[in-house]
Amino acid sequence: MPVHILVIAREVWDTRDLVGGPLGPDGALRALPRRFDPEDLNALEQALQIKDRQGGKVTVLSVGGPGEVDVLRECLYRGADEAVRVTAPEDLDTASRATLLAAAIRRLGAHDLVLLGVSVPEGENSLLAGELAGRLGHAQLTYMDSLLELGEGHVDFCREIEMGSEAVRLPLPAVLALGVYLLKDDPRTPRAAKAMLKLKLKKAPIPEWGAAELGVGEGARRMRQVALEALPPRQVETRDVDAGSEAALAALLRDIR
Repeated sequence: MPVHILVIAREVWDTRDLVGGPLGPDGALRALPRRFDPEDLNALEQALQIKDRQGGKVTVLSVGGPGEVDVLRECLYRGADEAVRVTAPEDLDTASRATLLAAAIRRLGAHDLVLLGVSVPEGENSLLAGELAGRLGHAQLTYMDSLLELGEGHVDFCREIEMGSEAVRLPLPAVLALGVYLLKDDPRTPRAAKAMLKLKLKKAPIPEWGAAELGVGEGARRMRQVALEALPPRQVETRDVDAGSEAALAALLRDIR
């Protein structure tokens, strides 16, 4: 049964090498490189494997500009059929991203599955899948481990739980969030980009849809952007306390309260 699978792809900070901490010698925040979010890359691989078995189409969506990695083009190099960029500021919160993505998905039309990673290093809140499913009216579940069957009107998959695993069935269309695969030589490990596709698609145009084109122009003006501001320095009082003295420890606790 041919299927249409949508994949959400994101570019995130590469936090794998933080030896010495996130600050540079001058005390400023180090400029970290960017990479394809590994969980979203797993979602792409799962979509491509389903397409290999059953036929169909894989479409990838991303919010924001091309960035340092340009995850959409990387998806095309790995075998995705179509890519769409939703143009928006990169510092939108999760609810705003879900609003834009849901509008883009509705514009794309009929589909069977929406796949994405459980969480990202810049947020770790695991909420995008739920926010997206709520706006689309789809069934949704997190921590998909492996697909068992994608049949007429339903999807069966397995996910690991404490002390074992469970089989889950959801009606289609559905939103599924995947985690990271850590096993060596795992058959679900993402495939590499293909040199032939790189040559063919390096300059292929990628459609860009803005908030106004998606019919959320008014809502976009109200979208909340989250900004982090540094806290003012605070004086910290230190005190030497005799750990062997119960009276000194009791006095310290009274002062803290």
